[in-house]
Parts: sequence; C-alpha cells; structure tokens
Amino acid sequence: MKLRILLFVLCLLSFIPSYSQSERSLVRRGNRDIEKERYHDAEIKYRKALEENRLMEEAGFNLGNSLYLQDKYQEADSQYFDIASRAKNDSLKEASYYNLGNSFYKSEQYDGAVQAYKQALRINPDDEDARYNLAMAQKKLKDSEGQNDGQNQDQQNQNQQNQNQQNQNQQNQNQQNQQQNQDEQQGQEQQQQQGQQDEQQDGEQQEAQQMNISKDDAERMLEALKNNEQKTLQKVQESKTKGQKVKIDKDW
Repeated sequence: MKLRILLFVLCLLSFIPSYSQSERSLVRRGNRDIEKERYHDAEIKYRKALEENRLMEEAGFNLGNSLYLQDKYQEADSQYFDIASRAKNDSLKEASYYNLGNSFYKSEQYDGAVQAYKQALRINPDDEDARYNLAMAQKKLKDSEGQNDGQNQDQQNQNQQNQNQQNQNQQNQNQQNQQQNQDEQQGQEQQQQQGQQDEQQDGEQQEAQQMNISKDDAERMLEALKNNEQKTLQKVQESKTKGQKVKIDKDW
C-alpha cells in the first residue's frame, strides 16, 4: 500500500501565506522534527502553533501527520477530517482526504478508507496513488465482510446448538419431573393399599379374637347342651307314660 504522508509537510506554507512569524516558525520547526523522525516533538510544536491560531490549516494538517506517524490513528482521523471539511485549497483538501483514507486503512476501518479515497479522487481524478489505495481498501472491505458473514454463520450455528441443547435439557428435566411424579403417585397408592390391608387384617384379627372360644368354655357349652337334651328326653318319656302331650321347651 502506497502512503503519502510527507508530501505536503515541507511545502504547506505556500498554501496560505498570511500567518505571523511565530506561527510560521513553529510549523517550520515541527517540519524539521518530522524529517528527523521526532514525531512527538513535532506534535508539540504544531499544537503550539494551533494555540496561537486554531484556524491555521497547515498546522492542523501536519499535526495529523505527526499523530499518524505515532500510530495515533483516531486522533489523526479527527485532524484530517477537520482540515478536509474546511480547507479552501483543493490540493490541501485532497491531501487531507487521502491521508484520512490511509489512517482509516491502518486502523482497519476499510469502509471509511473507501469513502475517503473516493472523496480524494472526486477532487483529483488523476491521483493514481488514491486510485490504487482505493482498490486495496475495497478488497480488504470485501474480505472482511465475507469473514464477518462466516463468523455470523458460525455464531448462528452455535446459537442453534445452544438452543437445541437447552431444549434437550428442558425435555430431560420434564421427563425426570414426570417420572418423579409417577413414582410419588405410585408410592402413595402403595401406602394406601398397605393401609387398607392393615385395616383388613386388624378387622380379621379382631373378629377372630371375638370368635375365639377357650376349650373349657366349649366343654361347658357341650355339657349344657347334653343336660338340656337329657331333660327333654325325660319329659318325653314321662309324657308317653301319662298319655299326655308334653310341650318341649326350646332352649336355643
């Protein structure tokens, strides 16, 4: 990727000549720092020049360059965009859009880079560097969109798998709850049946106890029956002797 960062650094003072000697001196000193790769020192001098005259376009543009060369792309974006939006000189405006595209490209904001290079080409259609960089940015943008589509599809697949797993877990939980309810109901029925059986056994035992007659009692009852039968036979015999009917008393 071709960059054009220093192209306007040394000749910007010719764009707008009506600045004070102090402002011009600060910009020239900042430019020398740029040549010697003292980018932070250059940034300080450009900022001082802007403190004296915040509308000084050369200082704003060069400040963007010093920030770019320190990889401070977000701050450089603001400077380039500010100059591009208000510069009266087309060369400076086109250079600002061009370098803004470079800054966007470096920070992998390819959509912004594409738009910035297009703006530069609208001002100067013959800028082959801007055309080349635009093609590079468009390719990167297309690749990143394809990658994002793949990531989105992967995310959708993962979300679907998670949803399926949640549904399966819920189904398993429902089955466990249903089985637990069935076990509890079966346990209650078994307890109820056992209670009924216990009650029945208790009733049978009580009935058996009520019907249980000791051997002595049985012998006494048998003896009494025999005595009653003997008395009855005796009365019958006597009635036959006397020729009278005898009323038989029933003792049972």
